[in-house]
Amino acid sequence: MTNLTEGPTPASPSDAPDPPLSPAPRRAADGTVLAALEATLAKVEKAAGLPDPAEMVHDARKAMKEYRGLLRLVPGARAKAARRATAAAARSLSAARDRAAAREALQHLAEEGLLADDDLAAARAAIGDDPAPGTEAEDHRAELADFLVAARTQLADGLAEEAAGADVVAGLARAYRQARDVRFDSPHHMHEARKRVVAHRYQMTFFASVFAGHGEKRAARAQELRDLLGAYQDIETLRPMLEAAAGALGEARLARLDDAMGGLQKRLKRAAERLHRKLFRRRARAFAGKYRRAM
Repeated sequence: MTNLTEGPTPASPSDAPDPPLSPAPRRAADGTVLAALEATLAKVEKAAGLPDPAEMVHDARKAMKEYRGLLRLVPGARAKAARRATAAAARSLSAARDRAAAREALQHLAEEGLLADDDLAAARAAIGDDPAPGTEAEDHRAELADFLVAARTQLADGLAEEAAGADVVAGLARAYRQARDVRFDSPHHMHEARKRVVAHRYQMTFFASVFAGHGEKRAARAQELRDLLGAYQDIETLRPMLEAAAGALGEARLARLDDAMGGLQKRLKRAAERLHRKLFRRRARAFAGKYRRAM
């Protein structure tokens, strides 16, 4: 369950411009982005071989998000095209993931004490069960196999060379700046914020794995923010499913469910905004300077 405990927000440091950075030490990072990309594709391949369809989709989508986050460390048109292709492939798996997300949202509402047992049972029935394993699972396996062929072809066609020479900290700073410059004023903007935070989280995990733990705590805090935004998005996934079943649920029950969903989203949004202010209080140049020194 997502932790919504409030805590004090520390005062933000000055936003005065930082002095120019010295050139990046590159040797320590040479080739590591490429190795991480290849390892992440191996995770997708492993997921595609899992016998359980739900587990396959979950693990594959998670690895594809990591792949997209790492691709953001690489500038240029090839990396951008690879990110778009990965996003499209992940969307093809979304139906199975949407059902799981809706069930997780209902469970979260119940754990927060916002749903009566009979409303919870009715909502679960309205969502319905997953289709019998078989055709859908095999279709997803084939889609993942096609994605892997295309992704590895993109690497061979020049993307690998660009990834091997990528300036890691410049990529970190780009993603940090994007994650810092987000809005929380609509579900659409909350969804965009989540995508940017996800990229930042995977990049910091990667950096910590290469440079002796630098960024490990930050990756953990970014994961907390990702969880808050993810829980918010799960409710956005649940809502239209319940609205589509309005006839079966009844007007009064649907109204209670809507109130519960809205109440939890307000809590999640407040907690996300607080954590975001803490995590992204520095300007991007100051953030980049810290990780240049770590290299």
